[in-house]
Amino acid sequence: MSVKVHPLPAMPLLVDPPPWNAQPPAGAGEPLGRSVLGNALLLYGARPANLLVIAGVHGDESEAIFLAHLLLASGCPAPLVPCMNPDGALLRQRWNRNNVDLNRNLPTPDWQAEALHPRYPPGRAPGSEPETAAFLAALARVRPATVLSLHSYKESFIEIERPERELSPSLNAAVADYAEAAGIGRRASIGYPTPGALGSFGRTERLLVLTYELERGRPHGELQALVEPLLRLVARLDAERFVPPAP
Repeated sequence: MSVKVHPLPAMPLLVDPPPWNAQPPAGAGEPLGRSVLGNALLLYGARPANLLVIAGVHGDESEAIFLAHLLLASGCPAPLVPCMNPDGALLRQRWNRNNVDLNRNLPTPDWQAEALHPRYPPGRAPGSEPETAAFLAALARVRPATVLSLHSYKESFIEIERPERELSPSLNAAVADYAEAAGIGRRASIGYPTPGALGSFGRTERLLVLTYELERGRPHGELQALVEPLLRLVARLDAERFVPPAP
């Protein structure tokens, strides 16, 4: 597999990335909108479901985008948006073309106009970006109870910002079985404040949010080994509707 290395975060990237903006076969992807640069944002397997899978909110996290395309090619059993930030992916940057961190741009009670760090610019207003609007459109189309979001980080784990007691035994077992198969752990937090992020949005909207952080810099060729266990996790998450605790 031909790869090159981006000079800033040192991570392998495909010379020819998956064609998320190529003209898809008829009926393959349902349009959700377009990015700042006009790239298509497509929902595959569009239908009402218990689970929505997304990836590529941060454009420089190519591991997540590549794994999402492997899921798509393998017949992902749940609705999937394989790249939420095509402009960032094409530009090899975390943010969208407006230099907004899409995972700080969601309309949440804790959204802040001032970035906590230059790496996390939240945008001019909550929900200001077309990619955020596309994600909200995906939620309206699928009406999920659970969202699985693929990212990459310096280490790999699944983050669920809810205590285990709020999940059914079968949902906890599904997560535990995947974590064991992938050799990773489960965490309740990434360890720093994330206003305007999906976790906060999920709590507000009474969704179960799983943020799966892949190891940053893991060669794309190794991700194939995760496809079968991840497909099983996706199927189990989609088979049961998460019921949030009473407010």
